[in-house]
Formats: sequence, structure tokens, C-alpha cells
Amino acid sequence: MWRVLATVVEMFVYASVYMIIAIVGLKILGASVSPEFEKRLSQSDFGPSLICASLFIGIALVLVAVIRL
Repeated sequence: MWRVLATVVEMFVYASVYMIIAIVGLKILGASVSPEFEKRLSQSDFGPSLICASLFIGIALVLVAVIRL
């Protein structure tokens, strides 16, 4: 019982760390690409959405590699 609870808490900690890193990465990417990056992202352009998706997948893969060590 306690092992399951510890695993769930650990999962939420890692998820919150991932969310923070993903948001910071998105802000850095948006500032470096163009000033209207977030507006283009909300207008359903495919290019910026693809860039954000690849950023999120890359961060997730790095975090999984770090957690497994």
C-alpha cells in the first residue's frame, strides 16, 4: 500500500518538474524564434505546433533517461 502511494507521489513530482521545464523551454523557444510565436501557436499553424511537440518529446526523453540512472 505504501509503496503504491510512494510511486504515485513520485510520479506527480516528476510530472510537475516536467511541466515546469517544458513551460520554461517553450518560453525560451518562443523568445528565440519570433516575437509572435505564441500567437501563431494559438492560431492552429502546423509549423509551430510541430516544433512544440518535438520540444516536449525531447524533454520527456531526457527526463526519462535521467530518472532511469
